Amino acid sequence: MKTRIIKNILHFLCVLYITSSCDYLDVVPDNVATIDYAFKNSIAAEKYLYGCYSYRPAIGDIQNDPAMTGSDETTQRYVQMESGTRFVTWGGTKITRGLQNANEPIMNTWDGNRSLWVGIRDCNIFLENIDNVRDLMEHNRRRWVAEVKFLKAYYHYSLMKRYGPVPIVDVNLPISANVAEVQVYREPIEDVVNYVVGLIEEAIPDLPEAKEIVEGTEAGRVDKLIAMTLKAEVLLFAASPLFNGNTDYSGMKDNKGRQLFPQDYDPNKWQIAADACLKAINAAHEQGKKLYNQVDPLLINEPETLQLETNYRQAICDKWNSELIWGGTNNDCGILARDASTRIIRMSPTTLSAVTSEWSPTLGLVSKYYSANGVPMEEDKDWQAKGWYQNRHSIRPEPSADEEIYYVKEGEKTVYLHYNREPRFYASIAFDKGIYFGAGYNTFQDAKHCEFMNTQISGFQAGEANSITGYGAKKMSHYKNTQQYDRTTWEYFPFPVYRLADLYLMYAEALNEAEGPEDEIFRYLDMIRERAGLEGIANSWTKYSTNPEKINTKEGRRNIIRRERAIELAFEGKRFWDIRRWKEIEVYNADPQGWNIMGETPEDFYTVLPLRNESVRFTVKDYFWPIRESNLFVNKNLVQNYGW
Repeated sequence: MKTRIIKNILHFLCVLYITSSCDYLDVVPDNVATIDYAFKNSIAAEKYLYGCYSYRPAIGDIQNDPAMTGSDETTQRYVQMESGTRFVTWGGTKITRGLQNANEPIMNTWDGNRSLWVGIRDCNIFLENIDNVRDLMEHNRRRWVAEVKFLKAYYHYSLMKRYGPVPIVDVNLPISANVAEVQVYREPIEDVVNYVVGLIEEAIPDLPEAKEIVEGTEAGRVDKLIAMTLKAEVLLFAASPLFNGNTDYSGMKDNKGRQLFPQDYDPNKWQIAADACLKAINAAHEQGKKLYNQVDPLLINEPETLQLETNYRQAICDKWNSELIWGGTNNDCGILARDASTRIIRMSPTTLSAVTSEWSPTLGLVSKYYSANGVPMEEDKDWQAKGWYQNRHSIRPEPSADEEIYYVKEGEKTVYLHYNREPRFYASIAFDKGIYFGAGYNTFQDAKHCEFMNTQISGFQAGEANSITGYGAKKMSHYKNTQQYDRTTWEYFPFPVYRLADLYLMYAEALNEAEGPEDEIFRYLDMIRERAGLEGIANSWTKYSTNPEKINTKEGRRNIIRRERAIELAFEGKRFWDIRRWKEIEVYNADPQGWNIMGETPEDFYTVLPLRNESVRFTVKDYFWPIRESNLFVNKNLVQNYGW
């Protein structure tokens, strides 16, 4: 009896961590007084199942997902007040500013308000008690158990990405557990990976097929394809430099003397990851998944260039489309739309902050997009021969004309950097004088354009409602969102946790590292590029690049694949983790750059400025989060991450 009472108290406390949202998967049992009550019938048990879902990291949440604001893709205004107070709101931005610490870790999922350990504990409670539900149909029981096993694997994996080696909590400890049992150890990376993969494999047989998910009532719940994609990603991470032969962490040993990071590089891990990726791809195709490639009926009479751009935007923003593998339903896309969208009309003082572009793309990201020839600007023969690259930050003397008017306002001038770029650039980046299709102006005749100079429509006007770089993240704003003088509207879409293009890119990367066949690597890259309106890799580099031999080496193909990921998946929370698993944390040491947004003339505005007020130095320690110091005092068997 005493044991039950204590368990019930612990459960009540963990329920307090669960926050409500509009997502039906976040429903938490009402008035749960005992574990027995939570599993007294199938209705109560289903509510508990949704409670287990409620701990999912808020992928795509600009305020709570570090990957949305913590890479080199975007930056946020940074204000030093007269009082000395620093004004930075987004946790990811704070990390890029070097503000992470071990006393109060930023975006802490170890023991913060959204502790994933609490989520894992609830998953274990579910698995321990689901067999007690007498009116539960057997097929539902099997499915629910599989879902919770997946969630438990997902939560362990999410902790691993942030903290590296973590404890494995397969069952909840009994109340009678002694001190030694409670003081758990962090487990070696390979053990964590094997545990996560094993749980996923246990779950897959009893999960429904993707096409069996009912959109109206089940969208966002786990299916076989989601589980197979997660397995592929876990194995890709395990094969990557951060976790595969990482000698930088040779000193990371626990109190038993166990090495927590594998010190010997194992190339076979890439082949294992490639096999898992291909298996997931084949399953996706069998379930009818394909790259999004359709023209909205509303745009059937519009220029092909605008159709192509909008098609790419809609691969993200058209809800539950054919490319989406797993859509996140537990964040408010309206907040994302507010900070991604760019003002294209004058708005009232009361609605000015409803469209901000505060989630500001950096000049570094803008420069990563290819030329119109589908190769990097810096190695494009035309860009080099005509001086476009050398003068990329200079205003082009000729105004926009002919076909250029679909990208740059007719008769207006902007820098060379904004001309002769690939379609994904124009679909993704809002720039000064650039056409902004949509937002309620859905014909080319009515389309507006951006004006980012000081006091202009898209630029600095008051308070925080402006881009700090002079760019906006157009890609993440549904083209059917609307802007009016006194109000805005936002189209809902589930954030793409996984989409098919990401899976293609994972496969290409793993296959290249495993030294697989070149044609197979390019096949999947070329499918993505074709959707984007570009020629294939081999043709583009052979015809247009100053370095055509790049496609013939593993290192060259690696460079191409990583750049394709940076372009295709920009703003989708992938690069933050890519930087880490590739061990490229040093990119943070380069100051983010943008235009002089306080400039009131083109000559002043188009001045490249550094946007960081202080020196930041990222090192090996910054690949992982610190564990809060107080945890180390409570559990002497825990060791802190390197450098913290």
